[in-house]
Amino acid sequence: MSLEIVAETRVPTGVRPTLRRVLKALMREYGVTSSVCVVLADDARLRDLKREFWGEDAATDVLSFPQWEPGDPFVPETLGDIVVSVDTAARQAEERGHSLTTEIVVLASHGLLHLLGHDHQSEVEWTPFHALERRTLELLKQL
Repeated sequence: MSLEIVAETRVPTGVRPTLRRVLKALMREYGVTSSVCVVLADDARLRDLKREFWGEDAATDVLSFPQWEPGDPFVPETLGDIVVSVDTAARQAEERGHSLTTEIVVLASHGLLHLLGHDHQSEVEWTPFHALERRTLELLKQL
């Protein structure tokens, strides 16, 4: 299991080590043995990706690009990529009353759940995402 963090935009000091510690802990808890890459980008990058892959011309907070489908017995060396918009994370952090680091970590953990095959098309499908957010916040408090 490995975690790569790529900053395509400027991120505050401390974001990367905190993101690494929490996401690796979550990967262990979820039994992830493959590698994951988290890209910290800006709104323009996420808008381009969303337009290219989803046909929607709008920025978003996080996108996931899985390399594995649930039920596939072959688990690839790379589980997938998570791309977080630092711009959107900053706005959401302010709205939610917590730090930019917290918001980036929460968004990356959300993306991890997508890489593991979860989606949230209905309210009941949001349940594991809410549980993971609570767990993520618990891990952040332990740091």
